[in-house]
Amino acid sequence: TMNLFGNSTAAPSLTESIFGSSPSNTDNPPSNNDLFSKSIPQQQPPSESRKRPRTGKKNTEKPSVEKATSETPRQTLQRRQTQSQHSILDQFTISAQDYQHSGGDDELYADVRSLMRHHGLVILRNALTEQDVTTIATIADDTQRHICDALDAKKIPYNSSVANEETETFVYKELAVRCQGRMDVRYDYDDNVTTTTTKQQQQLPSSLIELVDNLAASILHGAEPPSLVYSGWIFSHPGSANQPWHTDGSPLFGNGINESLPSYAINIFVGLHDADELLVLGPTEFVVGSHQMDPEVVMDTMIDTAVPAVIGKGDVLLYDYRVCHRGTANLSSTLSVVPSSSLSASEVVDKEDDHDETSGEGVVRKVLYQMYARPWFKEHLNFGEKSLFEE
Repeated sequence: TMNLFGNSTAAPSLTESIFGSSPSNTDNPPSNNDLFSKSIPQQQPPSESRKRPRTGKKNTEKPSVEKATSETPRQTLQRRQTQSQHSILDQFTISAQDYQHSGGDDELYADVRSLMRHHGLVILRNALTEQDVTTIATIADDTQRHICDALDAKKIPYNSSVANEETETFVYKELAVRCQGRMDVRYDYDDNVTTTTTKQQQQLPSSLIELVDNLAASILHGAEPPSLVYSGWIFSHPGSANQPWHTDGSPLFGNGINESLPSYAINIFVGLHDADELLVLGPTEFVVGSHQMDPEVVMDTMIDTAVPAVIGKGDVLLYDYRVCHRGTANLSSTLSVVPSSSLSASEVVDKEDDHDETSGEGVVRKVLYQMYARPWFKEHLNFGEKSLFEE
């Protein structure tokens, strides 16, 4: 018989027909009870030396996500700080620098593939150079300025203190605001760049493109290479609200089939902020392992196990399309991170303090993200048909 990729095979299974390979026994979904005690698979374990060391006392208690409505900004930040030290994060956090001296790219891609299969997300530290981060951040700043200037010119509120979810939700061909203060902008929103940077400067670093292409190919390996489906920016403005918990798309199949499948689509985030600053700006929270669980069960019973994936400048976060997650509120209108006397630490100040001249201002969290999928997968993007730049 012929499978979906045109290969002649003997009566393939459903998984073999769609994904080009049959998952091994290590692909069995973990039980909920094992979520916080899972070990890295034995056949391709990342070296212990590649685990990113953490400072301070490690939290091994089950994380708890309290309702934001009952917290002050300072309490929310303290909760994020506590959760960001949870030991489960070490299970899927590795450093790209450790692979430069031994193992090389092949071992890196194999470890990423293995971690993604078991946990649904991977944090890759030190993946990009400082210069690459600066280049990407410059494009992000220019994009945000151009979009916000156009919204301001049309008097469209996108982060006002009086706006709410009903008055601050809109879509255009170039962008969508689906949650208060949070903006999703297409990377190629303007083919005729009219901003202060040139078309050449708007190009992403080739080292980033090569890295994410290879990472995606290692995770979505099959008879055909994966496709870059979408590239865009997330801008989370000061005062933005927590997103609702969600997965990035509807299941392909019901009756538990979807949770047993290998990855068919992934998202990749590029870190553009220091880790300490991101705790204030609002890290993305994830329910680890939820790509192998029923989404309804996860949202009903597992939300209190979520942890924030805190990535620093030059770090890359990869997660399975099926993982339950949410973006969190940007607290920088009331809290700010400032360097302390120690070069290795920072401190947070309350902007309500009369001595703080920046009270009421804040910092926009900027994220470059790229979505990859197997060639047959179709993403239905909910953007508008009218251009923001039309008169």
